[in-house]
Amino acid sequence: MREVSLKSGRSFALQGWLIPSLGLLLAVILASLPYDNVFWYKSATLAYGLSAISYLTFLFLRERLIGNVATGILFLGLLLNLTGMIRRGWQTYEMGAFHPPWSNLFEALTFWSFIAGLIYLLLERKYGVKLLGALITPIIFGLSLFAITKANAEITPLMPALRSYWLYIHVITAFVGYAGFTVAFGGAVLYLLKAKYNLSFLPSLEVLDELSYKSVVIVFPIWTASIILGAAWANEAWGGYWSWDPKEVWSLIVWLFFGAYLHARQMLGWKGTKTAWMLVFGFITVLICFFAINLFFPGLHSYATD
Repeated sequence: MREVSLKSGRSFALQGWLIPSLGLLLAVILASLPYDNVFWYKSATLAYGLSAISYLTFLFLRERLIGNVATGILFLGLLLNLTGMIRRGWQTYEMGAFHPPWSNLFEALTFWSFIAGLIYLLLERKYGVKLLGALITPIIFGLSLFAITKANAEITPLMPALRSYWLYIHVITAFVGYAGFTVAFGGAVLYLLKAKYNLSFLPSLEVLDELSYKSVVIVFPIWTASIILGAAWANEAWGGYWSWDPKEVWSLIVWLFFGAYLHARQMLGWKGTKTAWMLVFGFITVLICFFAINLFFPGLHSYATD
């Protein structure tokens, strides 16, 4: 019995790694084709839109086949998004100005879409909460569509302050935080809907509460690391760890808000509706931090406008 259990566990682990590995290999192969990176990003946006429609359809019809199709299309969208990122990185290298594909508004939005979708799929695999996709995939689609239609997709050389290894670690940690808070927001909204209308087709309140909470628990330290890394980068680039730049201030506000959420849960024993509303308002601070600050009050982060 132990041998069977061991083999079964190994088989499950192998299957868990096989699909992502094959997806990465396929993305590299597709990125070698002579298509511009924007083609792949547009294709990913289309897939995200179809995935959002499929998840919303699954929300009402609850057909297993539709749910599987929705997951498959989302995976396809992530594959195409990754292809665009790899292709864009390669094109910057060919131009003699290589940089990772998350340095301006267009790249940041598409990177956010990719990370949010990836985190959601991991949670769907772990918890089986496909209905959360009905909230997350429209957000992912909206981010990607905004990038395609409103942001400048032209590849330009990096400004001197961005030509640093800090660009790799600081931005990645920041967008893992953005993506995790996005998923937590989706879980909180479903919790509020379940609590108010007692929708039987939604997961239990306990599952939704745990999913939202664990999303924040996982990404809050990463967001903290992002702020620390950003301060170190600022000191190297601008000669000071903190300059009260609008982006810095709102990143701190986001940190304080979600820190207060964790404190309320751990120290005050808050759960349920109160903490779900905290996550909703916390996500509003995230949107302000990224969109309002980047677009209207960029300060030292002026590169983020495009």
